[in-house]
Amino acid sequence: MKQRIATLAMASLLSAGTALPVSAQSVTLRYAAHYTDEEMVPLTACFRDYEKQNPGTTIQYQQVALADFLPALQTSRLAGTLPDILNVYSNLGGELVANNVLAEPPADVLDMLKERFEPTTVEASRVDGKIWGIPAEVSLYMLVYNKKLFSEAGVAAPPTDWNGVIETAKKIAKRDELGRVTTAGYAFGPTVANATHPLRALMFSQGLQLVDPDATTTNLTDPRAVAIVDGEAKLFADKSTSPANKWQDFSSGQVGMFIGANWLKKDLRDGLGDAFEETVGVAPIPGGADWKTYQYAFYQSVAAESPNGEAAWKLLRWLNEPRGEGKRSCVGDMLVRLGSLSANKSDIAASTAEYSDPFTKPYVDALASGRAVTTTNLRQTTAIDQVLRTEIEEAWLGRKTGADAMAAADARISAILAEP
Repeated sequence: MKQRIATLAMASLLSAGTALPVSAQSVTLRYAAHYTDEEMVPLTACFRDYEKQNPGTTIQYQQVALADFLPALQTSRLAGTLPDILNVYSNLGGELVANNVLAEPPADVLDMLKERFEPTTVEASRVDGKIWGIPAEVSLYMLVYNKKLFSEAGVAAPPTDWNGVIETAKKIAKRDELGRVTTAGYAFGPTVANATHPLRALMFSQGLQLVDPDATTTNLTDPRAVAIVDGEAKLFADKSTSPANKWQDFSSGQVGMFIGANWLKKDLRDGLGDAFEETVGVAPIPGGADWKTYQYAFYQSVAAESPNGEAAWKLLRWLNEPRGEGKRSCVGDMLVRLGSLSANKSDIAASTAEYSDPFTKPYVDALASGRAVTTTNLRQTTAIDQVLRTEIEEAWLGRKTGADAMAAADARISAILAEP
């Protein structure tokens, strides 16, 4: 997950105390998210503005590392210190809803979502048929490629399908005298998401969800899904990549392509410096003419147990409204400063300058076109992805065929889905 996610001492939640309104006009709202204080600067300034406009309201920020989000909430819930507002990673939404942590938005917030936000991103906050929050930061995937390595290999354009990726990677890859891959034609990465998110995007492009809407079966044994994993394994078999090659090597000129999210722009720019624009290209997911991509989001929700639910939703609506004609919302200002994407149509319209560069625009276009698809948010999403990464690696390393790896993943995930 993001390099910028910081670690939070669990004590920050335990020591926050329970803030209860002392009168109808006095309320303390606690807002929990994974951002650092520096990243929160624009939103913190808005908190202070809101306090001035609403005397008696105090807003406190609590930073919670994404990796610790669920256990931290469980601990604070038991201690009676659950924050009022939670910035929820969409893949964790199913578990939070199953444990009755989140409150349903009021009608005026739901109306705002219909009017102002990209509908595919609103879907990222849907669990069990209901919407649970206001989308904030949205991430989606595209093919990122090294224009210099493409030129050196005589490749005129990025591939448009998975077979094209395999052939292009062969032309770009370089090996030393011992056969070790020194320049990877394509690279994955070390995290669970580095394997499972690209697979989702490629499956979406073939008309397949990873888990069916009934949440009882998968599509992993479908021949189209197996072909994707077989193609990934061929990249390793051809020595166009290896387990030692990571997308993080892109900035050093050692990776030709990878499927990556929009928030990587800052990391790539920091690594490449002035060579960023002449080096980095962004293209559609290589899934054919009907390509789709995978998106996830963070959404702002209110804790079901908060005694300040009405005030919390009022604040969230205010934070996501434009701050004047043709201007961004408070949340939009923060996301643009971070180099991240908003699904708020008003923010997008007000950010033409920031969102029209060659790297960012393809992501924005994919979001606006409806090609960016979210997945069904399940209580078991984290466990499902961990199983999937393990079995995909078995195929990458040649220990299983694509068919055997996906059959094993299907069996294990089906068992997880069947658990009460």
